[in-house]
Amino acid sequence: MPSAQKLRSVAVALACTVATIPMVAACGSSGSEKPSAGPVTLTMSAWGGDVDKKVYEQRLALAHKKYPNITVKLQMAPGGEDYSQKISTAIAGGKGPDILELAEQTSAFASKHQILPLDDKVMASKLDLTRMFGPTVPKIFQYDGQQYAIPDRSGAMVLYYNKKLFDQAGVGYPSADWSWDDLLAASRKLTVRDNGKVKQWGFATISWWPYWMTFMYQNGGRILDDKGAPVVDTPQNVAAMKWYNDLAWKEKVSPTPRDFANYGQGVGPDQLFAQGKLAMEITGFWNISAANSVKGLDWDISPLWHGTKPATSAFFNGLAVSRSSKHAADAWKVIEFMAGEEGQRPIIDNAEDAPANVLVQRSDAFLKPKWAKRDVNMNAFADSADAIFVPPLTPHWNEMLKVFTDNIELMMNNKVTPEKALATIQQRLGPVMKQGG
Repeated sequence: MPSAQKLRSVAVALACTVATIPMVAACGSSGSEKPSAGPVTLTMSAWGGDVDKKVYEQRLALAHKKYPNITVKLQMAPGGEDYSQKISTAIAGGKGPDILELAEQTSAFASKHQILPLDDKVMASKLDLTRMFGPTVPKIFQYDGQQYAIPDRSGAMVLYYNKKLFDQAGVGYPSADWSWDDLLAASRKLTVRDNGKVKQWGFATISWWPYWMTFMYQNGGRILDDKGAPVVDTPQNVAAMKWYNDLAWKEKVSPTPRDFANYGQGVGPDQLFAQGKLAMEITGFWNISAANSVKGLDWDISPLWHGTKPATSAFFNGLAVSRSSKHAADAWKVIEFMAGEEGQRPIIDNAEDAPANVLVQRSDAFLKPKWAKRDVNMNAFADSADAIFVPPLTPHWNEMLKVFTDNIELMMNNKVTPEKALATIQQRLGPVMKQGG
């Protein structure tokens, strides 16, 4: 399973080239609206490593077993700019894959009319996307009110905590009932100093968007309004960022960027947690494998606390149908199968990720996986489904995120106040969001 850092780099980079691809024809679909009666071979493009390739191959084999006339050839890529560029160019030339994996770049592909809206197919198949995936995750793959991809893998960001450190400090284990005050009180007790030097941190704050954006949404804030205009420097967001930044600089229960740097290159919350130097961290499903591998680490997971409302981010990818596909109806049959329980089961069996289907997340196969070395509260993922917020995914995601990161990092290095950072972001996002398409 990729590390959080790798997931971040892939998710951010994938969007950057798509917005520059010339628009292809916006009218109609080139694909057949009826499933093929005879044998047909489709192509599917995805990114990832060896485990991802293995799991996709298993799932496509199951799809072939259900639909013997449909064979899907898998085309794997490492991800990043190269993946998006090649797929976009191929679709523009009428030679794209039939099925493609997408994530944050879905809106960019949709805005260029490179993937098909799936609403009619969802309706014809009588799929209840809210029941299958929760109220939020399907919306992540919408653009201009239409559904352009079906969720495939989606795991909420949850709280990992060191049970041994909690027991030693006499702190009750975290839960979704916690408030910000509870988080701060626990972080204070769990931060341990020896002769003025911190040897154990209570919590960790970093400049990665799923962290700070979660606090904004928990405080009732937003990034964009319903019309897509920036609403960054609101009182709710300013208060959230002040509270977030104070954890490191005022309360001193979280490492500052300089503290992280002093631990060595590439050291972040995941590494400190594994070393027993961090009591709590926000992270995703991928860290289960790493935590499992550390001998003597007594840990568990929980849904995040709440602010004025519950909120958490999620990592996700979905499956879409290329506009250049000549077999759109067949591609849809494969995607529909992969969204169901049988099609998602190999994700669990191979510990690849959290399946997007909430019904599958609540199955015994996920809650008590055969690969687990200890009892883990796997319910935390499904229990977090209703709290997942829809990030401000636009065709300008990559440009928008750069403006945020540049200024949030200044704030977290105590170079500017939260008020100044958000005011600058608000000002600079205006021209970005007014760009064409």
